[in-house]
Amino acid sequence: MPHVRMPHLRMSHLRMSVGPVWRCALAAIAAGGLVIGCAQIRASAVHTPPPAPLLGPAPSVMLGTDQVALLRSGPATFARLDSLIDAARVSIHVEIYEFGRRDLATALIAARARGVAVTVIDDPSELTSVATAAQLRTASVDVVDYPVRKEMIDHVKLLVVDHAVAVVGGINWGAGSAANHDYDAEVRGPVVRNLDRVFDRDLATCGRSASVPDAVHDASIDVAATLPGVEIRPLALGLIDGARHALDLELFVLTDTGVVHALEAAALRGVSVRVLLDPSQPSSDPSYAALRSAGIQVRWYRSRGELLHAKAIVADSTSVLFGSANWSGGGFARNHELDIELIAAPAVAGQMLAQMNLDWAASA
Repeated sequence: MPHVRMPHLRMSHLRMSVGPVWRCALAAIAAGGLVIGCAQIRASAVHTPPPAPLLGPAPSVMLGTDQVALLRSGPATFARLDSLIDAARVSIHVEIYEFGRRDLATALIAARARGVAVTVIDDPSELTSVATAAQLRTASVDVVDYPVRKEMIDHVKLLVVDHAVAVVGGINWGAGSAANHDYDAEVRGPVVRNLDRVFDRDLATCGRSASVPDAVHDASIDVAATLPGVEIRPLALGLIDGARHALDLELFVLTDTGVVHALEAAALRGVSVRVLLDPSQPSSDPSYAALRSAGIQVRWYRSRGELLHAKAIVADSTSVLFGSANWSGGGFARNHELDIELIAAPAVAGQMLAQMNLDWAASA
């Protein structure tokens, strides 16, 4: 096979600039399987499936003393966020990586104007958030810059209203975030206190005088964060190692080799493993290749311009872990991240699998 030269384009740029058909062709060439690859390409080109729809917010379910409503991205999720901010009477805590939505900035400014104490922790390395922070500060909203440093960011996505209801997950407040496939959860109950505790601890990290209460016992939902701890990766590995029947994952980034080995081991013991990855992240290519070589079901998400931005796993259709942390060295160790694990939540697992199944089918 002669060497194929693509002048003026790096391979990672080529992946972004060409469609899924030509990306498959390049993969077939690289694997030395051009004839078979092109046959598969022609079939997929003729029978391109429609884009997967984004399901709206799911009905609330009770998990012990916690109440959980799964939010599956889309405009309806942002309408829910706006509604919660509008209903605030005492306080609003926001910690968000990308903040570019004018409607939510306007809602926070309106809340501050009616006497609600609004505090926002932003990441000053994210340029859209810097512009929004300036707008909020002009309107007397209290904005605190997280002390980011080289090779780390404050990647948290958290809203807490009146210490009574919270929204946590992986959905940024960016101008285009509604189109991405991702998950948040609107929660009530003791989990809110543990999430607000993370916010208080982050205020202290930012140099503010803040009292950080002890965590409350919650048998239904684990709140896990990175910096100062390394709490998320052990939960991910625990779900994979403990699975007996099925593992379903949607991941924006997968570069953690320990996770890849754990998935391979799960498949060897008879667990059905299904992994959907975002095609815009070339750093996941080695993990994709390793999983595929191990006979694991793995696909690239078929994008129409949106991202598969999720960082989610469902184990045995029962337990769920998701949030802001990418499954990478940065996500698990260097960045400040926030995830939740729903320990025994078959109803919520089913709601997440409903979206995962649509995404998987549309990416065939």
